[in-house]
Amino acid sequence: MQVEMKQQHQSQADSGFTLIEVMVVVAIIGILVSVAVPQYQNYIARSRIVEGMNLSSSAKIAVTEAFATRGTMSMDEATYHSFTFIPTRSVKLIEIMPSGGIAIDYQITVTPEGKNTLHLIPTNEPDAALPTPLNLSKPEGSTWAGGWSCRVSANNIPAQLLPSECRLDE
Repeated sequence: MQVEMKQQHQSQADSGFTLIEVMVVVAIIGILVSVAVPQYQNYIARSRIVEGMNLSSSAKIAVTEAFATRGTMSMDEATYHSFTFIPTRSVKLIEIMPSGGIAIDYQITVTPEGKNTLHLIPTNEPDAALPTPLNLSKPEGSTWAGGWSCRVSANNIPAQLLPSECRLDE
């Protein structure tokens, strides 16, 4: 009976975790979280950048239609009534520039202030490493074939947040 009680007491003492084992598990979880959280935040920011690019499709259509019907002229005036934008949780402003380019400004929750503008430019060489922008308000833009590129040196969004087709260094 006494031997049986001793074995029962010993098996109860061995059934839990030691403090060292718990601390090792917590340390491993801490390391995993410190790596995973920044990657997750970048993933979310990148998806919001793509959201802005998708929302700009109506601006691109407005510019394309204005150019097709009116030719070279100030595109911000030509598209005045055909394009409007309502800010979203991720995108602060989408603006058509006089040259026909489109500026997408993101909320500071996506990218820091001063580093939150993505430019889309009309170009005849959208797949070039650094395409030449066309100014659709001047005669030089009269030969535009309808191509767009986001690979512009004027973009000030951190490179790791840009979609791969917009990065200059690739």
